[in-house]
Amino acid sequence: MELWITLGVVIAVLSFFAAGSAKKYRDMRMPFIWGFNTLLPVALVYCFYGKGDWQHKLLIISFVGIYLLRMNVVLTIWYENTAAAKLKDVIPSSQLTGLSLLLVNIFGWIYCLPFYWAADLQGSFSYLEYSAIGVYIVGTIWHFGSDYQKRKFKLNPANKGKIINVGFWRYSRHPNYFGDFLIFVSFGMISGSIWGIVAPLANIAQYFSDAIPKSEKMAEDRYGHDWMEYKKSVKCFIPWVY
Repeated sequence: MELWITLGVVIAVLSFFAAGSAKKYRDMRMPFIWGFNTLLPVALVYCFYGKGDWQHKLLIISFVGIYLLRMNVVLTIWYENTAAAKLKDVIPSSQLTGLSLLLVNIFGWIYCLPFYWAADLQGSFSYLEYSAIGVYIVGTIWHFGSDYQKRKFKLNPANKGKIINVGFWRYSRHPNYFGDFLIFVSFGMISGSIWGIVAPLANIAQYFSDAIPKSEKMAEDRYGHDWMEYKKSVKCFIPWVY
């Protein structure tokens, strides 16, 4: 019971500051910065109350810490090259407060839920945890690599008005989303519980119900025929597959 009360307080406090920041700055990046960074304090709460050993808790914090280090670079230094930056033309500033509350609670209650079971694990790492580390590494390379390639492509004046179709972007139209999905799959895997699947399922549901349709619509409006041709030759999400 203490765990859930503490989580409720932490997420409520984060929600308060996230909503305040969104209302004050009217900046589209605020909801995403607060949402993603909710992962760390919530993961720490799970580790504090968990009965597992230090190796498993260190794995949780390492996964979250490395992920957030990268995401904070993307959401600050590289922000203008992200799909989130273009949402200012889609989402009114009046909705930023609600979006902030939504993201903090999704990250806090759903995306972090696998850590509830992971923080109770003890003993040597199993094949599942070693496999999770492998999936996490692949996801990180795919996620960060594709964002880096997109930034490099956009900074080249010769590519102005062109669709990125090099590197990871030759294999799927949203390779950064696919890499992100793999990271949440690894979160589910380290839980050691079938219920850990809730995080990757919620992640992919969010992509296909919201992020990908919005991104595809914006790309079609911007590039027109060129985008439709690109869609014919490049898969949407899973490289070479779908």
